Amino acid sequence: MQEKPNILMIFTDQQRWDTLAAYGNQKIHTPNLDRLAAQGVVFETAITPCPLCMPARASVMTGKSSSALQCMENSYPKSVDNRETIAGLLAESGYHCQAIGKMHFSNTPYEETYGMHHMILSEETRGVRTAKKADDIVLDDYDKFLAERKLWGWDKPTEIGYNEIKPLVAPLPKETHVTQWCGDQTVAWLKECRPKNKPFFLWSSFVKPHVPYDCPQHLLAMYDPAQMDEPWVSEQDGCSLNPYFASYRKAKEFDLYSEEAGRKAKAYYYANITFIDEQVGRILDALDEQGLADSTLVIFSSDHGDLLGDHRLWYKCFGFEGSLRVPLLMRLPDHLHAGTRYEGLTSLLDLFPTILDAAGLNHRYTDRPGISLLDMLEGKDGHERVFSEVMDSPYTMSHVRTAQYKYLFYQNGAYEQLFDLGKDPMELHDLAGDSRYEQVRQSLRDWAESYIAEYGNPKLHLDEKGSLRSEPYHVHTEPKQRPFSRMPWDGRFPSDEQTLFFTKDRRDWLDALQP
Repeated sequence: MQEKPNILMIFTDQQRWDTLAAYGNQKIHTPNLDRLAAQGVVFETAITPCPLCMPARASVMTGKSSSALQCMENSYPKSVDNRETIAGLLAESGYHCQAIGKMHFSNTPYEETYGMHHMILSEETRGVRTAKKADDIVLDDYDKFLAERKLWGWDKPTEIGYNEIKPLVAPLPKETHVTQWCGDQTVAWLKECRPKNKPFFLWSSFVKPHVPYDCPQHLLAMYDPAQMDEPWVSEQDGCSLNPYFASYRKAKEFDLYSEEAGRKAKAYYYANITFIDEQVGRILDALDEQGLADSTLVIFSSDHGDLLGDHRLWYKCFGFEGSLRVPLLMRLPDHLHAGTRYEGLTSLLDLFPTILDAAGLNHRYTDRPGISLLDMLEGKDGHERVFSEVMDSPYTMSHVRTAQYKYLFYQNGAYEQLFDLGKDPMELHDLAGDSRYEQVRQSLRDWAESYIAEYGNPKLHLDEKGSLRSEPYHVHTEPKQRPFSRMPWDGRFPSDEQTLFFTKDRRDWLDALQP
């Protein structure tokens, strides 16, 4: 083995932890990720520091909380010091740092590198969606790949929006699908482009299973919607104890979704994960073929989860398990014991010290709360509590997770929730108002305040007394409506009028790209 290991970090987008057989799911087909789990370590309870794409990724790369970075939503106005990112520090120590797929470091492709030497990007037409006029359009590498084949703009069904939950079939065959493209690029880089004279850090990041749930064509029949499990819902979800839930559901139109549509969305979500698993298998095989498997630390995870209808909610951004908890697998042959399951709490913030540790860079940053996973596996102290946050004023939320309990604080109206995960793993029974749990509730709230003071951004989270800040209750406002979006989900199939509208919309962009 070379002195410094190669480091391969494989990420997905919006994949909850319980979507692998390695975590007990008996319905999903993920043989390659299960192989990775069997050959390495499964971290049972990994939590994202922020259940939102850009803030979570910024935290992973820097080891800092999203509020400390002031990366509060999916628009990040500040640049980071590349010398303090995983890639920047590894580059200084002799690594070649390569990014492939969705990085979401900024709202425009290539604007931020976070210290990467080179990036091959698929940013979900972000450089198009943020453009004000044709001259501002920035195509990423996947856009260009499609444009060369006269397929640009047709990678999603014409009647679906970027963040819609409609369960439809992807229009492109697997050969040109973004998931296959990311797998192709990663395998090609490992075989043909990686430097032979230095170790590498490769972050291969898949766009899916993030919404829209457009099912890959070749996997359409793999999952029967009728066999999908019911979401976790209780009578307390969205009740008057926290009216924010009801207003959020109304604004997002979640209550219009039928049970049948929800089951189909979950089936298509699973299909996207299986397609990613196919690519992971190809990547692991490439490591074997190139003689790299024994000298490469492989990490698999996701930036955050997806509620998939739990608590009558979809997407992410909430503190429930489906949103906060992610898969986390790690393999390094001859160094990590195969088949190990680590039951303690972990955070994606732990990846920063873990990767530096593996590379022999023993940096100990006192302003970063992460603990090396390698240290935890050696029996050193881990986390008794982990913290997560969403910074979207006035909807700011703080979450504290222990092995047994979870405390949620909503700045909007100062609402609280408390769950005993030992007795109630689906978070169906809110104990915040139960006097028997008052001491637990207060101790977790106190810890959240001390954590924020040390590692977060007190100006955003805390009041002048150092207590969690509360704001008057605000109803979640209606989003800007897209055409036809007021129709119930099952009725949103493309009429001739819809098809004409969306087709024209995309052709306008295509026309603007012509010389």
